[in-house]
Amino acid sequence: MITARNFITEEIDRLNHLISKGVDKESNVLLKKELSDTIHVLDIFDCYQISKKTIDTIFELPDSHTGYSDYRIMNDCESDDPTQWVELKINDEKIKLSEGDIIIRKK
Repeated sequence: MITARNFITEEIDRLNHLISKGVDKESNVLLKKELSDTIHVLDIFDCYQISKKTIDTIFELPDSHTGYSDYRIMNDCESDDPTQWVELKINDEKIKLSEGDIIIRKK
C-alpha cells in the first residue's frame, strides 16, 4: 500500500526529473517546494502525534496591543494566586510566545 508520504516523495522525484530537463521549470520548482513543505509538516505531525483525531483546538495568539510584550506559559500550581505561579521552562529555557504564534490543544 502506498502512503501519502511515498506518493509525495515519488512526485518530488518526478518533478526533479522534469526540472533537470527544463520542462516548465518555474512552475515545477514551485510545486516541488510546496510538496517538500508538505513532507516537513508530515514529519512534524508524526513526531508530535498530531492528526485530525488528536487536535482539539488551534489557537492563534492575538495582538496584545501592549507594544513588544510577550505571552508566557505559566503553571498555576493549582492556585488562583499569581504569586504561586511558576513560568514553564523547557530545556531550561522560558517559553516566550508572540502575536501570530499558534498553540495546538490536543484531545
